[in-house]
Order: sequence, then C-alpha cells, then structure tokens
Amino acid sequence: MTFPHDQATPARTLAADRLAGWIERRIETTPNRQLLQHELDRITTKERLLRFLHRFLLFNDALAARVPFLAGRLHLTQGVFAAPGEAPAFSRLRNGTIAAYVAEAASDEYRMTSDRNLVHQHLSQRFFDAVLAFLGEDPARFDQTHSVPTPTQTMLDEARTALLTGDDPDQLLAALGFHLGLEFFANEEFTLVDTWLRTHQPELVAALEQGHAEDNAYSWLTIHTVVEIHHYRAGLEAVKTATRFCTLPDAETRVPALVRHGLDTFVDLQRRFYGAILAE
Repeated sequence: MTFPHDQATPARTLAADRLAGWIERRIETTPNRQLLQHELDRITTKERLLRFLHRFLLFNDALAARVPFLAGRLHLTQGVFAAPGEAPAFSRLRNGTIAAYVAEAASDEYRMTSDRNLVHQHLSQRFFDAVLAFLGEDPARFDQTHSVPTPTQTMLDEARTALLTGDDPDQLLAALGFHLGLEFFANEEFTLVDTWLRTHQPELVAALEQGHAEDNAYSWLTIHTVVEIHHYRAGLEAVKTATRFCTLPDAETRVPALVRHGLDTFVDLQRRFYGAILAE
C-alpha cells in the first residue's frame, strides 16, 4: 500500500515493483519446500518424529527473536530512509513506517491478552510438552537423550544473528530480505508439517487438539498456517517502501541487490538446516 504522503519518484517506484516481481519468481523456484517434504517423508520412527519436531521448533524460535530486533534497528537507524521534498528532515523520515511493517509480525509473535498467553514461544512449549506426554517421553531426561549436534546448533546461532551483527546500512537492507524469506517460507513449512501430521499422526493431532479451538496444545501449528502469509505481505511492503525511500547512493540498484542477497541468505540457511534436521 502507498499512502498519499509517501509518493516516491517514478524511477524508485519502478525499482520497487521490479524487486517485488523478482522476489515472487525467486520464491517459486526455490526447492526448499520439496526438501522439507522429503525430510518429513523420512520420519518412520518415534525417535525421528521427536528429533524433527524438537529441531523444527528450535529453528522457528531462533528466527522469531529476530523480528522485534530488526524492527527496532530500522526505527533507530537515522538518515537512511526519507521521502524527497522540502519539508523538515524529521517530517520526511520513513524509518518508522518501514519498521512498522516488520513489527506486524512481532505483534503476533509476542501477543498477550488480559487472560491468555499467546506468545508463540509459550505456545510452542505447550505443543512440545504435549507431544512428549503423548509419546510417553520422560521430559526430565529429554535434553540428555536428544542433544542437538554441534553443526545444527551452529545453524541455530546463525538463524539468530545473520545480517544483524553490525551497524552497516547495507547489512540492514539485506536483513529486510532475510526477514521476507523467513516469513514466506514459514507459511509454507507450517502448512506442510500440519498436513503431514494430520495424515501420518492423526491420533497425535487429535490428542493435542482437545480443548478450546484457540487454546489447545496444537494451536501453535494452526496459528502459523494462517498468520505467516500476512506477515510476508507486510514484509514485502517494508522492502518496497525501503526501495522507494532509501537515501543511500545508487539506491535504485543498491537496495534490490542487498534485499536479494538477504533473501538468498535465508534460503541457503533454511536449505542447510532442513538437510540436517534429522541428523543424529
């Protein structure tokens, strides 16, 4: 969406639209969804099921922590996003608007109501604890019997910190592309996992779905099959707005190149993580 006071030059608008088109095409050609389906189809034992779900939720929890951090970094970064014109410098700032598109995902990720904890980490903990109970696992011994291999742990650390460790504006723009990737592919991966569980583990799903539809142990998965596509669309608006109002030199080519780099960085990380998700 473009608000009346956010008009950019025709060249910038064209660059933003072209970048959005490239993103859509890149997503369509990414093989990660097929890789995830392949790994799901390799789950033939209780041990593999536990290993997959444990690492799947760890990966998503690591990525979730990036969202509010990125929104704050965008808002705090001065002199990088501003509308053209002769208005006072403060009136032309657009960093808060770009941050808001990212923060839309954070508002869901850390949601509290007056009577319910809907923080996604909390919901994923309820989900996993219920899985352990259904499968008869001893929660007190789980960490000792299901340790995460060092290479996988390294990738979890990468998920938390990639493109967020410096003050370089170029890195911030690449982080926007990374964010866009994680939001889109979260929609796909949660849908695939939900479908696989309902097909191959119907008794487990039925057990976790007992209780109120919005407050049962399976709700962590259900929520993510709905909200992530909205987060992706908001992330796309963040990228397009950043392209329209970036003040850095050569922004019309520089911003798309950095966003593409960030998206590809996420795609590569997710591909490597899926490839190792069942590793012993």
